[in-house]
Amino acid sequence: MRAIGRRFAVRSVNRWRHIFVISLVAATSLAAEPQSTEKLTSPDGKYSVEVVRGRPSEDSLVISKGEEVIAKVPTPVGPVGSFFQTLWSPDGRYVAINKQRSSRPFPGPGGDSMWIVALATGKVLRQPDDALWNEVEEKASAFIDEKHLTETGGKTFLTLTAIGWEKDRLRFRLEAGFSEIEDRYLFDGLLDPAELKVRDWKVSKATASTRQ
Repeated sequence: MRAIGRRFAVRSVNRWRHIFVISLVAATSLAAEPQSTEKLTSPDGKYSVEVVRGRPSEDSLVISKGEEVIAKVPTPVGPVGSFFQTLWSPDGRYVAINKQRSSRPFPGPGGDSMWIVALATGKVLRQPDDALWNEVEEKASAFIDEKHLTETGGKTFLTLTAIGWEKDRLRFRLEAGFSEIEDRYLFDGLLDPAELKVRDWKVSKATASTRQ
């Protein structure tokens, strides 16, 4: 009986050892490698922007010229279904990148972002929460305070997106929505990427045709 007991104990140890190894393999396979889930190409085919998803710390936007990576922007890219848009400047010098959350209606959580990248150098000229954002947010806040919109509108939601290029200037829009009222306001500006200066600042009330 003791001999049988010893043989049983050995088999039991081996069995658990195999289960332990299988568990390690399974855990390793769950850590997926980052992969490109979307590729947006310039009209001339020379440049591309790839949306790379992996572990949250490895999410990024990868800008390439042909096979050469010229810029890698570490940023949360959101779940599959988030909308990315590229706007390539007519002179071929810049690309503006919009990221919009998969659920767009106001009011709602944040998640919209905008970048501007110089294609010749790969330098990121504009990114979320930079000096440009501070400038346009201050302008919007001053208007909202002047019109006392926070008193009736409740919480404010701001969304910054690129609209299109006008020669070498980028038209962008900051949209202000509110939690308690349906009114929205649009703050449009024209940005010179070389100087990051805003010109031609306009404020308007959104209509059905201008709402994003």
